[in-house]
Amino acid sequence: MTTKHYEKEAGEFPGAYTIDGWRGIAWYILGHETELDEDTEWSGYETRTGNLIAVMVGDDRLFSVDPSTVHPIPEGSFCPECGQIGCGCYR
Repeated sequence: MTTKHYEKEAGEFPGAYTIDGWRGIAWYILGHETELDEDTEWSGYETRTGNLIAVMVGDDRLFSVDPSTVHPIPEGSFCPECGQIGCGCYR
């Protein structure tokens, strides 16, 4: 299993998001995906891949996603427990 690396600026991805192809699920964006390059061992720096690292609300599995597929959603439009959009159990 490959460990996913990411970096994030403070306040860069507030709130929750939907991702195209994952209908009905709310996501948190953890940051910009990074990968080790030939200089990382010496410099300590990693290179951004152009993708984002996302995690489903209520889960811990990390996904690499294209930023063009990510869309913000209003707070309260999803269940903070299970991550379903429109879930009635939380209200």
